[in-house]
Amino acid sequence: MKTFIKWIQRILIAFLVIMIIIYGSSYIMEKPNLGQGHYIKMYDQNHEVFYQTNQQSNDVELKDVSKDFLASIVAIEDHRFYSHRGFDPIGILRAIKTNIIEQGKSEGASTISQQYARLLFLTNEKTWSRKIKEAFLTTRLEAHYDKDTILQGYINTVYYGHGIYGIKNAAKYYFNKDPKDLDLNEATMLAGVVNGPNYFSPFKNNKAAKKRQKLVLNQLVKENYITQKKADEVSKTPFVLNKNPSRSLSTIYPYYKDAVISELKDLGLYKENYINQGLNIDTTLNQDVQEKLHTTVQDQMKDRNELEVSSMVVKSQTAEVLALIGGKNYNDSQFNRATGASRQIASTMKPLLYYIALENGFTPTTKFKSEPTTFKLDNGETYAPTNFNQKYAHKDVTLAQAIAVSDNIYAVKTHLFLGEQALVNMLNQFQFSHVSPHPSLALGTLNTNIYRLSSIYTTFANEGTYNDIHIIKKVYTDDGTVLYEYKAKNQELLNKDTCLILNQLLTSPFHKEYNSYASATMASYPVNTTFAVKTGTSPYDSLCAGYNPNYTIVSWTGYDDNRKLTMTLDKRIPKVIFQTMANYLQKEEKWYKPSSKLKKIPTDPMTGNYNENGIVYWYKNK
Repeated sequence: MKTFIKWIQRILIAFLVIMIIIYGSSYIMEKPNLGQGHYIKMYDQNHEVFYQTNQQSNDVELKDVSKDFLASIVAIEDHRFYSHRGFDPIGILRAIKTNIIEQGKSEGASTISQQYARLLFLTNEKTWSRKIKEAFLTTRLEAHYDKDTILQGYINTVYYGHGIYGIKNAAKYYFNKDPKDLDLNEATMLAGVVNGPNYFSPFKNNKAAKKRQKLVLNQLVKENYITQKKADEVSKTPFVLNKNPSRSLSTIYPYYKDAVISELKDLGLYKENYINQGLNIDTTLNQDVQEKLHTTVQDQMKDRNELEVSSMVVKSQTAEVLALIGGKNYNDSQFNRATGASRQIASTMKPLLYYIALENGFTPTTKFKSEPTTFKLDNGETYAPTNFNQKYAHKDVTLAQAIAVSDNIYAVKTHLFLGEQALVNMLNQFQFSHVSPHPSLALGTLNTNIYRLSSIYTTFANEGTYNDIHIIKKVYTDDGTVLYEYKAKNQELLNKDTCLILNQLLTSPFHKEYNSYASATMASYPVNTTFAVKTGTSPYDSLCAGYNPNYTIVSWTGYDDNRKLTMTLDKRIPKVIFQTMANYLQKEEKWYKPSSKLKKIPTDPMTGNYNENGIVYWYKNK
């Protein structure tokens, strides 16, 4: 027994000596900088900040915060905060007892000072080295700053859920109030949410939030801050939450910012331990292009009621997203249709089909008859597609004319001629999996969004070389540690010469010469320089996708509830967006040049025969 007591004494003496050394060193060292880390900054392609989370410490002084909230956060997180020197011995002993004796339970004993040190300077990794650093940083905070400064920094830095850091943002988000105006009901809720923001947010689980609030209220009763009667009264009072919480999170390009966050999540970097180190994100944003796209969309969507929109501009050669809009009004709906929608792409599928056809011997003048057709399938079923407005040539038409007027019969005949699996296999090359072969696939019954669709069009635009569509170029921490950097694949996915032939063919929709049994789809929307383009229309969706060597532009309109598009004007919006953006982006002519393996042949648009005054298309040398 005497030996055991001697060992306990030695341990206590050693611990005391260590603490004296730590505290002594903390006083000697310079005070830690409270302004570092714990933020997200997004930079455009010119390295100008366009978005920054308001997460730096000391944004709001204690005098400008509700006394109810200050009492609540101290009571529930560290009720001996003003009496200890960074560590709570009683709390530590209680936690040890709970963790060892009461099996199945786990209890921590982190003080507000320890939490603040971790938030400012460290990650959440559970290692001994991290815990030692945390202890040392905690003593430095306590040695150089008074308790109010530490508390002030903590409430301005801690996470409150929904991407919200700091009491100022939290008060705005949850209750649309300034921190000083929070009442006891609101203050105790916000103090409680800190322990588990993803679980205790009343926006996610009101019952759990009320249960957590009751613990805070009970602790305030123990601290003699309120009476039990008051606690019971508040506990029964419902939360009056902000009806439009997103409006408190202002950013000039909210859909673009959300797309950055989405990609950050896909990279596994949208985590507190990275954000705590200060997260800097170099993006592909071009603010001038984004602003022009925004104003163009707003002009077109005036008085469109519930009609929605998505649009994006991509740099063709690098697959960098220069601008992106995911809806007409972020305050009304934060759903990003550019990246998250699942809609039919309609006839914007056809260029991929025709690429396969060109690879298999088709030329711009290959003909099929355009007439009402019922196809008998191998499984015994029949399929009877129709052209738009039931308009048919009732004679042979060339591939060039079929592209110009978006002839559905020609597309399905091509699809069945090649074999239904050919298009499925090509879609697999662009990471579209679980696609079933069907005659209707030629008409774009594939469901996706314009973000993914643009990967096909940028590959055409880049003469067959594929790169991942991306919005993040580089991610690095406050100290310069690089966490991620985009590396171009430059994968030669498609045949260059075939892409060049296709690109020239896709200028057909602009040519009025094709107006006959149907109109060329973009003849009424000319652009000042050469672009390839393809429109797409289903009963519920309207799209326009086009490109040149520099830019790829893709737009969509439709209703979120899949209502039919009944107004012609609604269907035209993607075409107008394309026309406006193409003219804004490309002031001088920039087009492809045929390789030595290709020849130019001027072609009669109606017959497909040689005509020296006809439209020039490109053909493979035989």
